[in-house]
Amino acid sequence: MSGPEDNGPNVAALLQQAHALIDRRRYAQARQLLATAAQSHPDNPQLLYLAAFIDYSEGKLDDAEKTVHTLLLQQPEHYGGRTLRAELYEARKEYAQAETVWIDLLRDYPEEANLYASYAELMLRTLHLDKAQRLMQEGLRLEPNHPQCLYIAALIHIIQGRSSATENEHLQRLLTEYPQRLQSLMTLVVALNQRGDNRSALRIAQQLLTLRPDSPQFLNLVKELKMQTHWSLLPLYPMQRWGWGGAAVVTVLGIGLVHASKSSLTSDVASVIGYVWLAYVVYSWVWPQILRKLI
Repeated sequence: MSGPEDNGPNVAALLQQAHALIDRRRYAQARQLLATAAQSHPDNPQLLYLAAFIDYSEGKLDDAEKTVHTLLLQQPEHYGGRTLRAELYEARKEYAQAETVWIDLLRDYPEEANLYASYAELMLRTLHLDKAQRLMQEGLRLEPNHPQCLYIAALIHIIQGRSSATENEHLQRLLTEYPQRLQSLMTLVVALNQRGDNRSALRIAQQLLTLRPDSPQFLNLVKELKMQTHWSLLPLYPMQRWGWGGAAVVTVLGIGLVHASKSSLTSDVASVIGYVWLAYVVYSWVWPQILRKLI
Protein backbone atom coordinates (compact mmCIF):
# COMPACT_ATOMS: atom_id res chain seq x y z
CA MET A 1 0.00 0.00 0.00
CA SER A 2 1.34 3.43 -0.86
CA GLY A 3 0.24 7.01 -0.41
CA PRO A 4 0.03 9.60 2.38
CA GLU A 5 -1.57 7.17 4.85
CA ASP A 6 1.71 5.24 4.98
CA ASN A 7 2.96 8.01 7.27
CA GLY A 8 0.29 7.36 9.90
CA PRO A 9 -1.86 4.64 11.34
CA ASN A 10 -4.25 2.65 9.19
CA VAL A 11 -7.36 4.76 9.77
CA ALA A 12 -9.79 2.23 8.32
CA ALA A 13 -8.50 -0.49 10.64
CA LEU A 14 -8.60 1.83 13.65
CA LEU A 15 -12.15 2.88 12.82
CA GLN A 16 -13.19 -0.76 12.65
CA GLN A 17 -11.61 -1.46 16.02
CA ALA A 18 -13.19 1.66 17.52
CA HIS A 19 -16.63 0.60 16.26
CA ALA A 20 -16.19 -2.80 17.90
CA LEU A 21 -15.16 -1.23 21.21
CA ILE A 22 -18.08 1.21 21.12
CA ASP A 23 -20.50 -1.65 20.47
CA ARG A 24 -19.18 -3.23 23.70
CA ARG A 25 -19.36 0.16 25.47
CA ARG A 26 -15.60 0.26 26.04
CA TYR A 27 -15.52 3.97 25.48
CA ALA A 28 -12.17 4.74 27.13
CA GLN A 29 -10.31 2.30 24.87
CA ALA A 30 -12.20 3.54 21.81
CA ARG A 31 -11.30 7.12 22.69
CA GLN A 32 -7.61 6.19 22.86
CA LEU A 33 -7.75 4.62 19.42
CA LEU A 34 -9.48 7.66 17.96
CA ALA A 35 -6.93 9.99 19.55
CA THR A 36 -4.12 7.98 17.94
CA ALA A 37 -5.75 8.21 14.51
CA ALA A 38 -6.61 11.91 14.95
CA GLN A 39 -2.91 12.80 15.33
CA SER A 40 -2.40 12.22 11.62
CA HIS A 41 -6.00 12.73 10.42
CA PRO A 42 -7.54 15.42 12.69
CA ASP A 43 -10.31 16.30 10.22
CA ASN A 44 -11.40 12.78 9.27
CA PRO A 45 -15.24 12.87 9.36
CA GLN A 46 -15.67 9.38 10.79
CA LEU A 47 -13.14 10.06 13.54
CA LEU A 48 -15.04 13.22 14.46
CA TYR A 49 -18.36 11.38 14.36
CA LEU A 50 -17.20 8.53 16.61
CA ALA A 51 -15.58 10.96 19.05
CA ALA A 52 -18.87 12.89 19.26
CA PHE A 53 -20.83 9.68 19.66
CA ILE A 54 -18.67 8.60 22.61
CA ASP A 55 -19.15 11.98 24.30
CA TYR A 56 -22.89 11.71 23.72
CA SER A 57 -22.97 8.18 25.12
CA GLU A 58 -21.10 9.32 28.23
CA GLY A 59 -23.44 12.27 28.76
CA LYS A 60 -20.90 14.92 27.73
CA LEU A 61 -23.42 16.77 25.62
CA ASP A 62 -21.52 20.04 25.26
CA ASP A 63 -18.39 18.29 23.99
CA ALA A 64 -20.46 16.15 21.64
CA GLU A 65 -22.25 19.21 20.27
CA LYS A 66 -18.97 21.02 19.57
CA THR A 67 -17.59 18.05 17.65
CA VAL A 68 -20.82 17.57 15.69
CA HIS A 69 -20.76 21.27 14.82
CA THR A 70 -17.20 20.90 13.48
CA LEU A 71 -18.16 17.79 11.54
CA LEU A 72 -21.22 19.35 9.91
CA LEU A 73 -19.29 22.47 8.96
CA GLN A 74 -17.00 20.19 6.95
CA GLN A 75 -19.73 17.87 5.64
CA PRO A 76 -23.22 19.36 6.09
CA GLU A 77 -24.86 16.23 4.71
CA HIS A 78 -22.97 13.73 6.89
CA TYR A 79 -25.61 11.14 7.83
CA GLY A 80 -24.19 10.18 11.20
CA GLY A 81 -23.54 13.78 12.19
CA ARG A 82 -27.13 14.77 11.38
CA THR A 83 -28.67 11.86 13.27
CA LEU A 84 -26.45 12.58 16.27
CA ARG A 85 -27.47 16.23 16.20
CA ALA A 86 -31.11 15.12 16.43
CA GLU A 87 -30.24 12.83 19.36
CA LEU A 88 -28.49 15.72 21.09
CA TYR A 89 -31.54 17.93 20.65
CA GLU A 90 -33.67 15.20 22.19
CA ALA A 91 -31.25 14.79 25.10
CA ARG A 92 -31.69 18.51 25.80
CA LYS A 93 -35.48 18.17 25.39
CA GLU A 94 -35.41 20.50 22.38
CA TYR A 95 -37.98 18.34 20.67
CA ALA A 96 -39.08 20.77 17.95
CA GLN A 97 -35.50 21.15 16.69
CA ALA A 98 -35.01 17.37 16.80
CA GLU A 99 -38.17 16.82 14.79
CA THR A 100 -36.95 19.23 12.12
CA VAL A 101 -33.73 17.23 11.73
CA TRP A 102 -35.59 13.89 11.46
CA ILE A 103 -37.95 15.31 8.84
CA ASP A 104 -35.04 16.67 6.78
CA LEU A 105 -33.28 13.30 6.98
CA LEU A 106 -36.41 11.44 5.86
CA ARG A 107 -36.68 13.72 2.84
CA ASP A 108 -33.16 12.68 1.87
CA TYR A 109 -33.49 9.00 2.87
CA PRO A 110 -37.18 8.06 2.48
CA GLU A 111 -36.41 4.32 2.46
CA GLU A 112 -34.36 4.28 5.68
CA ALA A 113 -36.17 2.31 8.41
CA ASN A 114 -33.80 3.58 11.12
CA LEU A 115 -35.03 7.13 10.56
CA TYR A 116 -38.70 6.18 10.83
CA ALA A 117 -37.90 4.35 14.06
CA SER A 118 -35.98 7.29 15.57
CA TYR A 119 -38.68 9.79 14.58
CA ALA A 120 -41.35 7.44 15.95
CA GLU A 121 -39.50 7.21 19.26
CA LEU A 122 -39.46 11.01 19.49
CA MET A 123 -43.21 11.10 18.85
CA LEU A 124 -43.71 8.41 21.49
CA ARG A 125 -41.66 10.40 23.99
CA THR A 126 -43.84 13.46 23.34
CA LEU A 127 -47.00 11.29 23.55
CA HIS A 128 -48.05 11.73 19.92
CA LEU A 129 -49.05 8.07 19.83
CA ASP A 130 -50.96 8.08 16.53
CA LYS A 131 -48.06 9.64 14.67
CA ALA A 132 -45.57 7.34 16.40
CA GLN A 133 -47.63 4.36 15.31
CA ARG A 134 -47.79 5.48 11.68
CA LEU A 135 -44.04 6.06 11.57
CA MET A 136 -43.36 2.72 13.23
CA GLN A 137 -45.60 0.92 10.76
CA GLU A 138 -43.78 2.53 7.83
CA GLY A 139 -40.46 1.46 9.31
CA LEU A 140 -41.72 -2.13 9.65
CA ARG A 141 -42.99 -2.04 6.07
CA LEU A 142 -39.47 -1.26 4.94
CA GLU A 143 -37.81 -3.66 7.39
CA PRO A 144 -40.28 -6.10 9.03
CA ASN A 145 -37.89 -7.21 11.78
CA HIS A 146 -36.43 -3.82 12.65
CA PRO A 147 -35.60 -4.00 16.41
CA GLN A 148 -36.33 -0.36 17.26
CA CYS A 149 -39.64 -0.39 15.39
CA LEU A 150 -40.68 -3.60 17.18
CA TYR A 151 -39.66 -1.98 20.48
CA ILE A 152 -41.88 1.04 19.75
CA ALA A 153 -44.75 -1.22 18.67
CA ALA A 154 -44.53 -3.11 21.97
CA LEU A 155 -44.54 0.14 23.97
CA ILE A 156 -47.53 1.54 22.10
CA HIS A 157 -49.49 -1.65 22.67
CA ILE A 158 -48.59 -1.64 26.39
CA ILE A 159 -49.79 1.96 26.69
CA GLN A 160 -53.00 1.00 24.89
CA GLY A 161 -53.42 -2.02 27.17
CA ARG A 162 -53.37 -4.60 24.38
CA SER A 163 -49.83 -6.00 24.38
CA SER A 164 -49.20 -9.68 23.74
CA ALA A 165 -46.91 -12.03 25.65
CA THR A 166 -44.63 -12.20 22.60
CA GLU A 167 -44.31 -8.41 22.47
CA ASN A 168 -43.58 -8.25 26.20
CA GLU A 169 -40.83 -10.85 25.81
CA HIS A 170 -39.41 -8.92 22.85
CA LEU A 171 -39.42 -5.70 24.87
CA GLN A 172 -37.65 -7.36 27.79
CA ARG A 173 -35.01 -8.79 25.45
CA LEU A 174 -34.38 -5.41 23.84
CA LEU A 175 -34.07 -3.68 27.21
CA THR A 176 -31.58 -6.31 28.29
CA GLU A 177 -29.50 -5.73 25.16
CA TYR A 178 -29.83 -1.94 25.30
CA PRO A 179 -30.01 -0.96 29.00
CA GLN A 180 -29.61 2.73 28.08
CA ARG A 181 -33.25 2.62 26.95
CA LEU A 182 -34.35 2.25 30.57
CA GLN A 183 -33.95 6.01 31.03
CA SER A 184 -36.11 6.62 27.96
CA LEU A 185 -38.82 4.43 29.48
CA MET A 186 -38.60 6.33 32.76
CA THR A 187 -39.07 9.57 30.81
CA LEU A 188 -42.12 8.04 29.14
CA VAL A 189 -43.57 6.97 32.50
CA VAL A 190 -43.14 10.50 33.86
CA ALA A 191 -44.74 12.02 30.75
CA LEU A 192 -47.74 9.68 30.96
CA ASN A 193 -48.10 10.39 34.67
CA GLN A 194 -47.98 14.14 34.12
CA ARG A 195 -50.66 13.79 31.45
CA GLY A 196 -52.84 11.93 33.96
CA ASP A 197 -52.67 8.59 32.13
CA ASN A 198 -51.56 6.69 35.23
CA ARG A 199 -52.79 3.29 34.05
CA SER A 200 -50.54 3.43 30.98
CA ALA A 201 -47.68 4.70 33.15
CA LEU A 202 -48.25 1.76 35.52
CA ARG A 203 -48.08 -0.77 32.68
CA ILE A 204 -44.72 0.62 31.53
CA ALA A 205 -43.43 0.76 35.11
CA GLN A 206 -44.38 -2.89 35.64
CA GLN A 207 -42.27 -3.81 32.60
CA LEU A 208 -39.33 -1.96 34.15
CA LEU A 209 -39.81 -3.80 37.45
CA THR A 210 -39.96 -7.14 35.63
CA LEU A 211 -36.59 -6.35 34.10
CA ARG A 212 -35.07 -5.02 37.35
CA PRO A 213 -36.99 -6.78 40.18
CA ASP A 214 -34.35 -5.77 42.74
CA SER A 215 -34.60 -2.04 41.94
CA PRO A 216 -36.04 0.01 44.85
CA GLN A 217 -36.68 2.87 42.40
CA PHE A 218 -38.86 0.78 40.10
CA LEU A 219 -40.60 -0.93 43.03
CA ASN A 220 -41.52 2.40 44.61
CA LEU A 221 -42.63 3.72 41.23
CA VAL A 222 -45.00 0.77 40.71
CA LYS A 223 -46.38 1.13 44.27
CA GLU A 224 -47.01 4.85 43.76
CA LEU A 225 -48.75 4.31 40.43
CA LYS A 226 -50.83 1.45 41.84
CA MET A 227 -51.97 3.81 44.57
CA GLN A 228 -52.84 6.53 42.07
CA THR A 229 -54.88 4.11 39.95
CA HIS A 230 -56.73 2.54 42.91
CA TRP A 231 -60.52 2.63 42.55
CA SER A 232 -60.96 4.34 45.92
CA LEU A 233 -59.19 7.45 44.61
CA LEU A 234 -61.59 8.03 41.70
CA PRO A 235 -63.26 10.96 43.51
CA LEU A 236 -59.85 12.66 43.48
CA TYR A 237 -59.43 12.33 39.71
CA PRO A 238 -59.47 16.12 39.02
CA MET A 239 -56.55 16.61 41.41
CA GLN A 240 -54.64 13.65 39.96
CA ARG A 241 -55.29 14.72 36.38
CA TRP A 242 -54.70 18.48 36.65
CA GLY A 243 -52.73 18.82 39.90
CA TRP A 244 -53.08 22.04 41.87
CA GLY A 245 -55.23 23.56 39.13
CA GLY A 246 -57.74 20.75 39.49
CA ALA A 247 -57.65 21.06 43.29
CA ALA A 248 -58.33 24.80 43.04
CA VAL A 249 -61.33 24.26 40.75
CA VAL A 250 -62.78 21.55 43.01
CA THR A 251 -62.28 23.77 46.08
CA VAL A 252 -63.99 26.76 44.48
CA LEU A 253 -66.90 24.63 43.25
CA GLY A 254 -67.28 22.94 46.65
CA ILE A 255 -67.28 26.18 48.60
CA GLY A 256 -69.66 27.72 46.09
CA LEU A 257 -72.03 24.77 46.40
CA VAL A 258 -72.04 24.98 50.20
CA HIS A 259 -72.78 28.71 50.16
CA ALA A 260 -75.47 28.35 47.50
CA SER A 261 -77.19 25.57 49.46
CA LYS A 262 -77.52 27.80 52.52
CA SER A 263 -79.51 30.40 50.62
CA SER A 264 -81.59 28.18 48.33
CA LEU A 265 -82.20 24.95 50.27
CA THR A 266 -83.59 24.01 53.67
CA SER A 267 -81.21 24.13 56.59
CA ASP A 268 -81.26 20.33 56.95
CA VAL A 269 -80.28 19.74 53.32
CA ALA A 270 -77.69 22.52 53.48
CA SER A 271 -76.20 20.90 56.61
CA VAL A 272 -75.95 17.54 54.84
CA ILE A 273 -74.19 19.16 51.88
CA GLY A 274 -71.83 20.94 54.27
CA TYR A 275 -70.96 17.70 56.09
CA VAL A 276 -70.46 15.85 52.80
CA TRP A 277 -68.09 18.55 51.62
CA LEU A 278 -66.19 18.44 54.91
CA ALA A 279 -65.93 14.65 54.67
CA TYR A 280 -64.61 14.95 51.12
CA VAL A 281 -61.93 17.42 52.21
CA VAL A 282 -60.82 15.17 55.07
CA TYR A 283 -60.87 12.13 52.77
CA SER A 284 -58.75 13.93 50.15
CA TRP A 285 -56.08 14.68 52.73
CA VAL A 286 -56.11 11.51 54.84
CA TRP A 287 -57.07 8.53 52.65
CA PRO A 288 -54.22 8.77 50.07
CA GLN A 289 -51.69 8.64 52.94
CA ILE A 290 -53.37 5.58 54.45
CA LEU A 291 -53.67 3.87 51.07
CA ARG A 292 -49.98 4.49 50.33
CA LYS A 293 -49.06 2.53 53.48
CA LEU A 294 -51.46 -0.30 52.63
CA ILE A 295 -50.18 -0.93 49.10
